[in-house]
Amino acid sequence: MANSIQPKASLVSVVIPTRNSAATIADCVKSVMSQSHRPIEIIVVDNYSTDSTEEIAKRNGAIVMLRAGGRSAQKNWGAKFAKGEYLYFVDSDLILGPDVISRCLATIEGVDGVLVRTLDVNRGSRAARLIASRKRILSYDEMNVAVRFVRKEAFDRLGGFDPDIYVGMDTDFHRRFLLEGFRVRYSSATEWHLGSPLTVRGWLKRNLYYAPSLLKSTSKHPLYSLSRINPLHTVSAWKKSDAHGSDLILVVILVLSNISLALAALLIHHSREVPVRPAHGSRRIDPVNADELKEGT
Repeated sequence: MANSIQPKASLVSVVIPTRNSAATIADCVKSVMSQSHRPIEIIVVDNYSTDSTEEIAKRNGAIVMLRAGGRSAQKNWGAKFAKGEYLYFVDSDLILGPDVISRCLATIEGVDGVLVRTLDVNRGSRAARLIASRKRILSYDEMNVAVRFVRKEAFDRLGGFDPDIYVGMDTDFHRRFLLEGFRVRYSSATEWHLGSPLTVRGWLKRNLYYAPSLLKSTSKHPLYSLSRINPLHTVSAWKKSDAHGSDLILVVILVLSNISLALAALLIHHSREVPVRPAHGSRRIDPVNADELKEGT
């Protein structure tokens, strides 16, 4: 009897952008190395970390490249050198179960990208459970998910991530992916997020930290950005999820805080675009000339 020829397994390139990720990168890379599927390659693209991120990643078997310019630029750089037929973009504070990649490959047949549900690790406190509940609910909202396991051919045709966006690059990529006509399907795979704040105060502080960067992503598609944080979408997603009913109102409040940040970003953007016309008969003085006038007095 002739020997049956087994089809060659597809190479999957896992791209991980990092910046001072020493606290989580070891667990992240180890979880990728533990995947049941082979072959894989792990490409860590580091933004010149000042901690031991690079050394830890290398020690655990990853290829490490250096690239500045933000996470979009880092992901594009890793994808440029990736050899795999498929690309999987994983944040440095995520851990994967051993069958995530194999489930994605089983799901991608006939489509161009696969959605992996990202959930928070519940740290036990009431605030941490609420923040985890929020992520669980939004994972059922089609406007708050992002495809990150894709065919490399589709990624290259789309042109990758927008390098001008530092916050919301995943959802921007997802939006353009669908507009280009690429097809997406949910998988049964789950990633676990280690990096969420443990308190509501910490969550708000993190959102305020990213508020300036939110400006670019919000002003690029303002109506789409605002529709993503519509509380009605949150309620609809909650109905599909298994989140506690008692969490719904508090989660909606967290969503409303995001609306406030988005509106503030839009107002700032609008105020910068509208020129201030000088009063009749007055002369506009630029800062350099103003200093010269002060020195001459």
